[in-house]
Amino acid sequence: MESAIEWLADTILATLQIGKLGAWIRRAGLADDTEKLRREVERVELLVRAVRSRAAGNAPPARSLARLRELLYEADDVVDDLDYCRLQQQVQGVTWDDTEGMHEEARVAQRSRGGDADIPSSSGGKKQSKAWDDFDIIEEDTGKPVKAKCKHCQQVVECRTNKWTSVLHNHVMSEGCKKKLGATDQPPNPSSSSDPTENDGPIVTCDSFGRKRRRDEDSAQLTPTSIHSWHKAEFSNRIQEITRQIQDVQEDVRDTLKLRGSSFDTSSSHCRSTSKDDVCPTSSFNQQKIYGRDSEKNTIIKMITAEKHEGVSVLPIVGIGGIGKTALTQLIYNDPLVKEQFERIWLSVSNNLDEVRLTREILDFVSQERHEGISSFAKLQEILKIHMEFQSKRFLLILDDVWDNLDASLWNTLLSPMMSSHVKGNVIVVTTRNFYVAKRIGTLEPISLGALANDDFWLLFKSCAFGDENYEGHQSLSIIGHQIAEKLMGNPLAAGSTGKLLRKQLTIDHWSNILNNERWKSLHLSRGIMPALKLSYDQLPYYLQQCFSYISIFPYNHQFLGDELVRIWISQGFVKCNDSGEKLEETGQCYLTDLVNLGFFQQVESKDRRALFQAEIFSMKSNNPVATEESFTGNQTCYAMCHLMHDFARIVSRSECAVIDDLQCNEMLPTVQHLSVVTDYAYCKDQNGSIPRNYKFEENLRNTVTSVRRLRTLVLIGQYDSFFFQSFQDILRKAHNLRLLQMSATSSDFNSFMCTLVNPVHLRYLKVLKPGMALPQVLSKLFHLQVLDIGSSTYPTISNGINNLVSLRHIVAQGLSSIAGIGNMTSLLELHDFRVQNSGSFEITQLQSMNKLLQLGISQLENVTTTDEAAGAKVRDKIHLEKLCLSWKYTYHSDIARKVLDGLEPHQGLKHLRIFGYNGATSPTWLATNISVTSLQTLHLEDCGEWQILPSLEMLPFLTKLKLCKMQKVTEATFPSLEELILIEMPKLEKCSCTSMSDLNSSLRVLHIKMCRALKVFDLFENCNNFESKMNSWLPGLRKLIIYDCPHLQVMHPLPPSTNCFELFISRVSTFPMERSSRETLEIGAPFAFHNVPSSEMRALDDRRLAFHNLRDLKYLCIGYCRNLMSIPFKGFSQLVSLKRLQIIDCGKLFSSDIPEHTYEDMVAANFIALPYLEHLDINFCGIAGKWLSLMLRHAPALMILKLGACPQITQLSIEEEVSSQSNLISTLQASSSGYPDYALASSAPEGLLRIPLTLLSTLKEMDIALSPCLTFKRSMGGLSGFTSLEKLTIWDCPELLSSLVHIDGTDGQMNGRCLLPQSLGHLVIGNYSGVMLQPCFPGNLTCLKKFKIWDNKSLESLQLHLCTALEELNILGCPLLTALEGFQSVRHLSVFSSHSLPPYLEHFSRQGYALCPQLEKLVTDDPCILTTPFCKQLTSLQRLELRTCESKAIRLTDEQERALLLVTSLQELQFWKCSYLMDLPGELHSLPFLKKLEIRNCQRILWLPEKGLPPSLEELDISCYGGCSKMLAAQSRALATSKLKVKIDGKYVN
Repeated sequence: MESAIEWLADTILATLQIGKLGAWIRRAGLADDTEKLRREVERVELLVRAVRSRAAGNAPPARSLARLRELLYEADDVVDDLDYCRLQQQVQGVTWDDTEGMHEEARVAQRSRGGDADIPSSSGGKKQSKAWDDFDIIEEDTGKPVKAKCKHCQQVVECRTNKWTSVLHNHVMSEGCKKKLGATDQPPNPSSSSDPTENDGPIVTCDSFGRKRRRDEDSAQLTPTSIHSWHKAEFSNRIQEITRQIQDVQEDVRDTLKLRGSSFDTSSSHCRSTSKDDVCPTSSFNQQKIYGRDSEKNTIIKMITAEKHEGVSVLPIVGIGGIGKTALTQLIYNDPLVKEQFERIWLSVSNNLDEVRLTREILDFVSQERHEGISSFAKLQEILKIHMEFQSKRFLLILDDVWDNLDASLWNTLLSPMMSSHVKGNVIVVTTRNFYVAKRIGTLEPISLGALANDDFWLLFKSCAFGDENYEGHQSLSIIGHQIAEKLMGNPLAAGSTGKLLRKQLTIDHWSNILNNERWKSLHLSRGIMPALKLSYDQLPYYLQQCFSYISIFPYNHQFLGDELVRIWISQGFVKCNDSGEKLEETGQCYLTDLVNLGFFQQVESKDRRALFQAEIFSMKSNNPVATEESFTGNQTCYAMCHLMHDFARIVSRSECAVIDDLQCNEMLPTVQHLSVVTDYAYCKDQNGSIPRNYKFEENLRNTVTSVRRLRTLVLIGQYDSFFFQSFQDILRKAHNLRLLQMSATSSDFNSFMCTLVNPVHLRYLKVLKPGMALPQVLSKLFHLQVLDIGSSTYPTISNGINNLVSLRHIVAQGLSSIAGIGNMTSLLELHDFRVQNSGSFEITQLQSMNKLLQLGISQLENVTTTDEAAGAKVRDKIHLEKLCLSWKYTYHSDIARKVLDGLEPHQGLKHLRIFGYNGATSPTWLATNISVTSLQTLHLEDCGEWQILPSLEMLPFLTKLKLCKMQKVTEATFPSLEELILIEMPKLEKCSCTSMSDLNSSLRVLHIKMCRALKVFDLFENCNNFESKMNSWLPGLRKLIIYDCPHLQVMHPLPPSTNCFELFISRVSTFPMERSSRETLEIGAPFAFHNVPSSEMRALDDRRLAFHNLRDLKYLCIGYCRNLMSIPFKGFSQLVSLKRLQIIDCGKLFSSDIPEHTYEDMVAANFIALPYLEHLDINFCGIAGKWLSLMLRHAPALMILKLGACPQITQLSIEEEVSSQSNLISTLQASSSGYPDYALASSAPEGLLRIPLTLLSTLKEMDIALSPCLTFKRSMGGLSGFTSLEKLTIWDCPELLSSLVHIDGTDGQMNGRCLLPQSLGHLVIGNYSGVMLQPCFPGNLTCLKKFKIWDNKSLESLQLHLCTALEELNILGCPLLTALEGFQSVRHLSVFSSHSLPPYLEHFSRQGYALCPQLEKLVTDDPCILTTPFCKQLTSLQRLELRTCESKAIRLTDEQERALLLVTSLQELQFWKCSYLMDLPGELHSLPFLKKLEIRNCQRILWLPEKGLPPSLEELDISCYGGCSKMLAAQSRALATSKLKVKIDGKYVN
């Protein structure tokens, strides 16, 4: 509370110190009143300091301080009113001469007659101003008074101008005169006069809440520019009343503090001391099991043990409170390897950083002696230094829970004794919540801890809640537990404190109560997550606490752009200028950085970098002429709060911030100043696109929002109907103090709201998502407005008078060029597109006074014709300008364009310049011979068709980014050291060179060359050998490389150039296509449709083309569509030490039989394992020979997944024989100097034979073989059973392979369908089998098979599953002749599609009394004929039935089928999906006793629900259809929605 009062007092005083406002107040005659207010506010600051200094027991009542804060808010409002009045008079050109005597119309009339309304006539006629009533004229000159004597104080005043009224009024209001007035401290209230014509002239401003408007007769006299008017006397009374009340409250507080008279002392001795326990760590030192931190633990241990650096290495571990920093550090501290290598020291620092205590505690660890008696820090340091000098073992010092009070000087002093150690590899591990601390003291990259993964967190949660991480008991508690765990967002401390609450009673009621009340959010929960977060919050300065808590009014996961967030804070006055001259926006950005570094906000990319890169590549492949601007303009970062932090923000901001939505309509306290109303879930469109009325939400709004007088923020998010908006308007009619208004509204709603409700005085920030085509006229009255955001995708009509917004700093909108007289808006910081016209209000001279601009774009410069005219914009005078864009749409005279560009010379501090459409042949003077823009960092030249000779770029010492686009006549270019170089569509560019090869090579981070079809020479790409003779490496810092459609440009260096190159795309060049979208992914080649056969030239992918050594982090490599590629050296593969997945697609010659034998021999003889960590190998549509794939498999001992498809040269599959296998692959490959056993074995085998190494039989878990109609299996009694670890097998469209795996009966030579499969197999998929019988078998008749899918088997008649005793899921598709299905009693899920002979079989055997599938829980079919009485009687366990894509043209189920359906009394879920002809649902559907969910998906002809209704047990009704459900069905369904029955229509719940 004290901080809030101090902040408000400082805000008021800072506003009153504004020079222009102070002068205006003096002229208004309110100087004395405001001076008293100012002095009282200063006394408030002193009082608050006194309050802070008192002991807690002597603190004043909270209500007194709250009342004081409320009064300061009112004072802030009245001072803001004064400033608005000043701005309005400034805009309207009104002087105090004008306002004192008459309204504008009368003044104009008087002046037209040559008179002055304020000065009495010499003839003694009636005075025009009441001010003369207090004075006697004692001297005149030419009939006009020059001296007058005050009737009250007898002082003579003199004025020889026409400002008499102001002079007289100011004198009467002066302190000296008012003391002589006698009984009152203020002049008589003019409003008490019986003569209404004698009232003070109105001060033109706006209405304020709770005050009477002018009489109708007065309003009738006002011009449109003075609609909002009120009296100076009312101003004075209001200020005096606030001042008096502040005095009264202060007296109450002083009475409480007993500080009357001389006892008032701000340096009281009762100061509260900060104890060591004020900030306590969130973890104890007791070692417990740590979940989900193995990766971080292993990384840290490797970092601190592997390398022994000189001096001391400092490793920070950073994260928010409760995330597990201390727990992880304990895990490392107690690790056996760490114990062995380090002498360990653990210090808990917390917020009480006492260097003496810390040094003494370190000594206690390293010395046998005690040092309690030594209090000298220097002495303790000296003793510690001696111990360190004789240390024989390296030390590990843990500084746990370090806060921000550890400055650099203290840190270095603390560390100095440790530097005396002669042992290498000493380490300090620091845990902190503060990223600043981590960056400041860390010598190693900080370890940032985030939330635990879901699986790990669930184990931790069960351990805390049940006492056992393996608990699988009470299912209902587990369901509730999952819901709670999801809300805890992976925070370990939250799991611990919540688990403790839950563990008290393991009952559904207790757990449900905790879930519903979210008791883990309590600030009073012992060792809870919220108290832990509050420790960090309490350390923030008040301005950061405000910025953080304010954002609680926005929904979860709401993302802000950084600029948007800062502007919102500025609108509320949270951001204050410091003495360094920083702009508000710069200071606000520092606030945001602080909150991010302290963990209160998180950075989130506005767009995923991979998505951006892929979009950019797609635009190239599709020849999209629009070039990306990402690298030139930068990619905006978004910010958000994590869920727990958002929950905490809502807790600490509850007294000032409130959110109303359909999920959480909490009580709104009368002190609330910031309100958001979220309607996303309350209002949903129906199938017609209209929004139904929500009476309940309207009622909630009326009941909740009862006081809006104090509101400073109003945010409306979501869609709604007109009834809601009317209620919204009615409730908020008295919200007159708004600083920020954000809403999504239609045009009519917005205009109505702005015109009838919003008081224009205080509004700083206005954001309207859908304002319509015309902005309301009332916007021109928002003289305090700083931000106007109407969206960048709309082109609204700009109303007259918008140029009156003299405080506006930012506009987010299109169509800025339509603001007439924009030159008045001198506060603007950004003007992105000023379109020059020849009319007076849009001429370029409008820009001459806009000297605060940071960004300026001027277009349509073809309308400027001379240097002098261009110089009228005074661009050179804009010393703050950082970004400038100059654009011509067309121009016919290059000499004119050159003169205009010369006249637009910017200030030398300009950082970013873009010139578009310039038609001059040479550079402007200021960018050519006499370069003045020496601070330039970014230069973008585009579509300058006649420009031939580029500027001398080496004269720009700070230039880092250069973009040249569509420069038609440029043939040569020389580049200095740059970070980004972009060349796009330069049709005549033939040669590029560098002023310094070494500098450009080392500095370049982004290189993008596109559609430069004449480019042949770029010395940066010169021959690899020549280059390496000059420099150590090529482009070592490059992060992004794109070269596209440059057919003559040769890239002679291997790619990628470095390990840092994350984004790589090469296509339509004379090398080979390549795409890399991250450090871990690389794609070589592209589909034929996207390139002009460049990959066909590449025959070998060796280290001259691919820099294998720069791909050590690569996990996924795809080589595709390289149809002439023949070989890849296995030695290159061996450098891909992280490669997990290799995919080869459509490479017809790669590793084919055409490769010379000596190449194969070299590969066999290689003394290494080429693919040691490869887990997934996928080869499709390739000509790879069996012997090559066999060799590749022998080089992949860790392979787990093998996918092989459409490889016609592989015709036979076998398992390697025992005699050919060695226990050690390396020794095998090194065997016999006279020859190579593997090679000899392979050479003697058929060319198409693929041998699976025995070593893979125990590692392969998944094998997928497809599209190989001629592939056979070399007969073996064991079949595939030798794959002892295989879990999933897919064989599709390989009829010969399947036939060769099926055993042949010995008596008649016919297939018996027996197929021996691995015992480990859990999932089997068989497609296009040509046999009539299939019987899966397993060694020892033991099986793990749970899922079996068989499809597209036209000849199959019998499927025997007797040996599949563990089978749970069976899918049968496209088996029209299948008439025998046996042994599927264990199946729980059965799907039957396009197998019309099967339902009669099931009915027949059901009639015989066979229990076909007693455990079946889910049945999916496209044939309703399966619903027969005998079969359905057996479905006693069926819970879900799906009728999908029924081919039957029946419009309803038959009577038999309906009766059979009703027999399935256990059914809980029923779905009809894409039953195109079905019109009627089963009529007796209501008779299913346990049905809970009914789904009707894409059944267009179903128009209504059954006449007899739905089962009373139904809990959810889900209806959806392409193009929307029928109106009748939707209406029927919506009417059924209750709290018990959830109704979802087209994907959205209606209740």
